[in-house]
Amino acid sequence: MERDEAWERILDGRIWDDFCDRLKAAGAAIRAEDNPHDVMTQALGYRHLTRLLRAGLERSVDYADPQYPAFYRLADDTKKILNDNPDNYYENCTVDSRFDYRIWGHRGTVRWFSIGVKAGAGNVDSMASTGEIDSEQMVFDEDGCFEIFMSRDEKPGNWLPMTEASSNIVVRQTFGNRKEERRAEFHIECLNPERSNNNLVPEALEAQLGQALAFLENTVALGHAWTKQYRENTLNALPEHDQAVLQAAGGDPTIHYYQSHWALAPDEALLVTIEDLPECQTWNLQLSNYWMESLEHRFFDISVNKFTARYEDDGTIRILIAHEDPGPAFPNWLNTLGHDQGGMLGRIVGASGGWPKEWKTEVVRFEDVAGG
Repeated sequence: MERDEAWERILDGRIWDDFCDRLKAAGAAIRAEDNPHDVMTQALGYRHLTRLLRAGLERSVDYADPQYPAFYRLADDTKKILNDNPDNYYENCTVDSRFDYRIWGHRGTVRWFSIGVKAGAGNVDSMASTGEIDSEQMVFDEDGCFEIFMSRDEKPGNWLPMTEASSNIVVRQTFGNRKEERRAEFHIECLNPERSNNNLVPEALEAQLGQALAFLENTVALGHAWTKQYRENTLNALPEHDQAVLQAAGGDPTIHYYQSHWALAPDEALLVTIEDLPECQTWNLQLSNYWMESLEHRFFDISVNKFTARYEDDGTIRILIAHEDPGPAFPNWLNTLGHDQGGMLGRIVGASGGWPKEWKTEVVRFEDVAGG
């Protein structure tokens, strides 16, 4: 769009009218025929749209300048996306491979973190990795401070490679116990910016608003497609996922994924048995709602990991997904918080191989396993 036309559309308000019309149309995805149409699921769906809109606007407008970058949180405690990990503290940043960057900060006490450079301008359907580094590979000084250079040309020390397609960063800090660990701190600067400041460019705003809506639309569409696939093919099961599919959506190459969908009647529970886990940084299993938003992990046990789980004498882990507390026989109880279905995702982080083909699952009658 030429500058004069872009300015005219700002001045006469068409930029805003078109944005609002497109946003209104996005609501049709919530009302799709194959989605549940009870009041709670529909209400959660519309809330999901507001969360995705906030995330999209931050990504495409407020933090969109790669010459004056800053870390922001695309997913957090109230913006939840595609089975976001309750054990993770996510951060994101917009970059451009034409420029060089320096990332610096402090290690904290978090057990593990990774920094991944992705393609696809942050759209969830095309975020293939173009470079990765994690805390196991990095060099820190005696105080836990670090410095990373990010560029297309190799640098000495901690170096994060970029390619022509690199456009955004995803940071994953993975906790064993959030209450006991201190997260790492990250800062970033562009070393060779061309712009003198990061003032808004008026003629760029309409495209940025469009990118925010595209993020919303693409995320809803991908979540809907995955949910439909899991409900039809792997309901209440946790087989190995096609790893390439999840990595293309921004998944970390060091994580092995088991993603599916659960659905339970009021008198049912899902027993998950994990055997023969390989040596790894951590593992976890989490529950989400129908829209693939992690359930409320700040106040309830909706996930379990390597450091919070209770193990059987032979090292096996038994996890019960249930609507009510089953009692002491199942200390690894995941609370459905009244939902009758939703997403679930298992992860094995940092293993070099030996991943189980599946995590065993069995739908059981709650009264048969409760108590004890």
